[in-house]
Amino acid sequence: MPALSAQHVASLGVAIGGAFTLYGLSLGNAGSVWMAAGLGGAAITLFATRAIPEIVTAFGIFLTALALGIVPREVVFSGFMSSGFWLLVSGITLGAAITSTGLASRVSAHLLAATGPSYPRAIFVMAATGMALGVLIPSTMPRIIVMIPVATALAGHLNLDPDGRGAIGLVATAATATLLPTYTILTANLPTIVHVGAMDQLYGVPSTYSGYLLLQSPVNALRFALLVALMVGFYRAPIQSIQSKGIKTPEVRPEQNRLLVVLGAAILLWMTDFLHGIPPAWVALTAAAIVLWPRFGMLSPTAMREQIDLTPAIFFASIITVVAIARAVELDQLLADLIIGALPLDDGGGLVSIYGIYGFSLLLSHLTTAPAAPAVLVPFAATLSEATGLSLKVVSMTQIVGIATPLIPYQAPPLIVAMSISKVPNAVFMRLCLWLALAVTLVGVPLSYFWWRLIGFL
Repeated sequence: MPALSAQHVASLGVAIGGAFTLYGLSLGNAGSVWMAAGLGGAAITLFATRAIPEIVTAFGIFLTALALGIVPREVVFSGFMSSGFWLLVSGITLGAAITSTGLASRVSAHLLAATGPSYPRAIFVMAATGMALGVLIPSTMPRIIVMIPVATALAGHLNLDPDGRGAIGLVATAATATLLPTYTILTANLPTIVHVGAMDQLYGVPSTYSGYLLLQSPVNALRFALLVALMVGFYRAPIQSIQSKGIKTPEVRPEQNRLLVVLGAAILLWMTDFLHGIPPAWVALTAAAIVLWPRFGMLSPTAMREQIDLTPAIFFASIITVVAIARAVELDQLLADLIIGALPLDDGGGLVSIYGIYGFSLLLSHLTTAPAAPAVLVPFAATLSEATGLSLKVVSMTQIVGIATPLIPYQAPPLIVAMSISKVPNAVFMRLCLWLALAVTLVGVPLSYFWWRLIGFL
């Protein structure tokens, strides 16, 4: 029997989505949920298989949503009004400047002192740097914006083929390590900040930085270790002696120093957003505007036409549109009610209940995106606590493990950005997500359970 190709899978997904949509149309006003499910299923299938260009799928989403008329126009185009869209536009601009000024090459040359001609060491340094930035910058997208050009330049310094396995492994490591293992840091990712804040507001269950770090460390240490092992195992490439390639630290140019000042100021503002309250997107937009100003020489006057491709931003906006439509017609709530009744929960508060809450959170977070998942999950915390006999704090920490475990990269907007602005094939991020999710499910959840029992949290 011949294997299914991407085109076959895409055709099947679109056919099923079309069937759902037609059935919804036959129901009239009562069929909006079916139409939203059909549109979302077809869109995710096309994005996952890349059977057609992503920009075509994105335009198809906007056109279909407008034609179906199941939500107002402002919902259809809500992706363009999200802060994530403008953060991505700014990130593309800053990334172009980091590369074109030679700053990425300069930083990566300094990293060679830590890596040498060793691919495993290079992977570890990339992963560790991504984790370290999680402490400094409280938003994943800016971290990815900084890390991907640096990883790409480092691959060049190591004389790796830009489209080869070794370079792909370095860039994928840099992108993934800035997100998934950093869920051990309370301030590193928007979903955790939103989730903890909502738990405090609704139930009076606060979380401290150190307490959160203690509770989430085991599962995220597993993510970090497995990420490094996977990338070294699957993408290891031979590296010749660095000295024999004659690699030198690039010459320091004035525009690099100016860009460093802009990036340093942006990072400082991102780090201290809890003091001034300025959204990360505003900071990024300001930095991008300065970088685009020809007077400062960081990008050419024709950069918007020749160097900056906004296709990834439109792609991102279309993903947000699919999510917004699902929420507008309450598709996520409907499925949540169906799922929670089928969970294997018991009132003994054992590992089975932990798995039930984790599975519920994992599945439900995939009906939206990670930043929006807390808005869906937190209202169910009290119900889950009563059904399992677990405290609200335990339920909250278990929900976060589920939110932080994407089965597919489209659940995590930073990974969408990484796929858009890098040359890494989508399939690489798909495999990484599946491997890490499998490890968390089989090892990470029991590890957290026994760790929580050991420290008296359970």
